[in-house]
Amino acid sequence: MTIRITGMNSGLDTESIITELVSAQSAKKNSLVKAQTKLSWKMDAWKTLNSKIYSFYTGTVSDLRFSTAYAKKKTTVSNSSVASVIADANATDGVQTLKVNKLAKSGYLTGAELKKSNGSLASYTSSTKLKDIEGMQLGGDGKISLTLKTGGKSTDISLSGDATIAELTKQLKNAGVNASFDETYQRFFISSTTTGKDADFSLTANDQNGFNALSALGINVLDTATKSEYTRFANMSDADKAAYIDAQVQAKTESANAAITAAEKTITDNQKLFDEFFEKNTDPELVKDDLQTSEQIKTYKEKLTAYRDGLKDAPEGETEEAKAEREEKLKAAEATLKSVDTLAGYVSKIESAQQTKADNEVLVANNSASIRNEVTQDLEKRITMAKTALTSSAYSGQATRIEGQDAEIELNNATFTSAANNFTINGMTITALTESSDTITLTTANDYDGIYDTIKKFIKGYNELINEMDKLYNADSSKGYEPLTSDEKKEMSDSEIEDWEKKIKESLLRRDSTLSDVSSAMEEVMGSGFTVGGKTYYLSSFGINTLGYFTAADNEKHAYHIDGDKDDSSTSGNTDILKTMITNEPKTVIDFFQQLNNSLYTKLTEKMGANSMRSIYKAYNDKQMKQEYDDYTSDIAEQEEKLTALQDKWYRKFSAMETALAKLSSKTSAIAGLLG
Repeated sequence: MTIRITGMNSGLDTESIITELVSAQSAKKNSLVKAQTKLSWKMDAWKTLNSKIYSFYTGTVSDLRFSTAYAKKKTTVSNSSVASVIADANATDGVQTLKVNKLAKSGYLTGAELKKSNGSLASYTSSTKLKDIEGMQLGGDGKISLTLKTGGKSTDISLSGDATIAELTKQLKNAGVNASFDETYQRFFISSTTTGKDADFSLTANDQNGFNALSALGINVLDTATKSEYTRFANMSDADKAAYIDAQVQAKTESANAAITAAEKTITDNQKLFDEFFEKNTDPELVKDDLQTSEQIKTYKEKLTAYRDGLKDAPEGETEEAKAEREEKLKAAEATLKSVDTLAGYVSKIESAQQTKADNEVLVANNSASIRNEVTQDLEKRITMAKTALTSSAYSGQATRIEGQDAEIELNNATFTSAANNFTINGMTITALTESSDTITLTTANDYDGIYDTIKKFIKGYNELINEMDKLYNADSSKGYEPLTSDEKKEMSDSEIEDWEKKIKESLLRRDSTLSDVSSAMEEVMGSGFTVGGKTYYLSSFGINTLGYFTAADNEKHAYHIDGDKDDSSTSGNTDILKTMITNEPKTVIDFFQQLNNSLYTKLTEKMGANSMRSIYKAYNDKQMKQEYDDYTSDIAEQEEKLTALQDKWYRKFSAMETALAKLSSKTSAIAGLLG
């Protein structure tokens, strides 16, 4: 922006004079800006209205072209406390019988209270180590080996005695169940994540340590699922053992290969980050080759830390210059240490991944021999443990177990089961609510109220849209109102500006020919007759009419009202013809409204079709408006150039005048000086 200092010699308000001189040109530009702003507002108004038209077109109107939209069924239940039923169009009319034998349940295990040796309630927390729990007897390697099975998937859980209660519940959760420890009641709570028999779980010990641990934790129970798992291992034939070993070897080998692949990616990713760090880093203290291992980094960091600490204390008699130098070195050392910590993180991940890769490569390189040997030994332990568990009496007597079960119902004497309490059968969605020995009845019939509500929703949607269109078309004139310039806004309050612009925006589509064309097309369809069974019907045939011209409210003269509609104060007292016809002649009603909506859909498709001036699914000429907007942008830029040129022209002239006056003033002063 050019800063000009004018009027120094002439004393004239040059800025104001030039503003007046170029006002005509400025007015031309402002006129274009206002027109473009108004067009922008009009485009926004059309976008808002078009979204409503499109929503009505693709939603209600599109749906009601098909008979399925009117195919409403309703099922009445004789005892709604036992079951609820939702019927769709495919439900069979008539009376059916239903009996709820079982509700679906999740598997639950509530552990026994954990107590001290003196019998009082323990005070364990989530951070308590398993080896510190009363009764925890861990022999051999001190490892706890368990298996949790849920949803057909078995997960081995291995913990040391140093593991905490929190680590145990975390592993149980990872295996697929809900698990928690209540520190107040000193109990474990374990449950399946969903209902149903197949979602139930078993928690078995793989060796004596595992069995002892379950007992000490108060969760050693011999429920159906757990007993089934122990029995499976105890009764394994040689063929079963071979198949089990092969499957486990394959799974562990695949797991080892996957671990190798993951480790290689970790190494590559972190090495890349390590290298990129050095590329961007400009710290001369960092030498890449000296920081390749954790040990190297540790040594370097110790030296650097000692160096940094030595810089913290100011020596006696330190000058300001020396202090500044020391503080600069301290700052640099701190930055270097921070960089070293970043590198240490990358190196640590690389080394950990390298170890993981090496360990798993050993397993794979041994041709799975070591894996097979490990699996075989593990299986023998499990078989021994299973046989012991089936004959043991050392179970947690105070623990309670609710086994997961499927829901079971009898519909018309046929039995159906489901993992959840919901059944979808022959067009009905049945939700079992209560187990009952009583047989209840389900009565399915056409839902005439549903058909009525569908038509009522259509009429309401049409009314809202047509009323909006009429309101926009019949808006009050805003003659004399134009968008405000920045200077004009400075002279008004915020509320005055808001009211001013609101007046303009409300009238943007007043007497709009495109709007009139669309609304008239919709009104024409709604007033049309359609033939059903050789007879022509109109909306009025079903007691659906507009109010009289002098009765209807402003901008609601094209809205329809249903006689007998309890929600419509204008027609609620009239005879309800629509409901009567739906009950007595449902096919006639449905056929008529299908034809009406087909015709309305076709008409709107035509009005929203693409052409040279509008895009697809636009009821207004959006392309034309966009072109006009761009033209305004070009014209405004052109006028801006002309205005700037004219301003510069006048500034040059006034500047020349000021220069001449300055020279004249100088000569006059000189003459006056000579004359003394």
